[in-house]
Amino acid sequence: PELLELDPDIDSLNGSETFFSFDSSYWDLVSRKETKENVAAHSLAKMGVQKYEYKARFFLSNKEKEWGMENVKNLRRPLFTVNAASKEPVKTWPTQNWLTLIPLLLDQGDIVQLGDTQEPCLPGTKCLAGKLTMRESAAILSRADLHIGPDSLLMHVANGLDVPAVILMGGSRPEACLGYEENVNLTNTPACSPCWIHKGYETCSHEVECMKALTVDAAWRAVESFNLFPPHTDSSNNRMLQEGTTTTKRT
Repeated sequence: PELLELDPDIDSLNGSETFFSFDSSYWDLVSRKETKENVAAHSLAKMGVQKYEYKARFFLSNKEKEWGMENVKNLRRPLFTVNAASKEPVKTWPTQNWLTLIPLLLDQGDIVQLGDTQEPCLPGTKCLAGKLTMRESAAILSRADLHIGPDSLLMHVANGLDVPAVILMGGSRPEACLGYEENVNLTNTPACSPCWIHKGYETCSHEVECMKALTVDAAWRAVESFNLFPPHTDSSNNRMLQEGTTTTKRT
């Protein structure tokens, strides 16, 4: 509830159920391994709404904004926020890839690591993972020039704060269902994709090949596409993407 408490379009939270209720879950998309239908469109169609904008909105108080600014004021620009772990293993990029990407980012600016206590240690970052409330994480994220991470809560918060993002989506969830067009969504779709696997219900029998196929080169080139700094001249960062990895550019 605290994520929504300042939303001006919500009158009340967790009140008694009235004569009208609405179930916005999308488990039928999961069960049929949906490839194209957007999750918001799926829910809105139940109410007869056909036209919609798939865009998040997150609202911070002025005090929260000031707190976020104070906590990053001594960090270099561009400021990156990252989170490396998802509660769903099929959405998690290999830690070794993060350990390769982080130094490239640090050559350009500073990094704040957000997320929960399951985050791996990423040397060189200002690690606040597991130390903040969700709203405090949002306040820090609001000061970022770019967010990098998996399909997760922070992806939605970043979009709601109009912070651009590089999202390591892989292939477990389709970009058409959950990806924001403002982001660069890195995807890979092997034959088993999309699986919609949820921890506790199913496990991946393909060693999460869709995430492993997303290269550091692809992630770095996605970061560069936002023109936050001059193009990197190190030839090692300009290798061609490995075959089979695709990037969806923001519009």
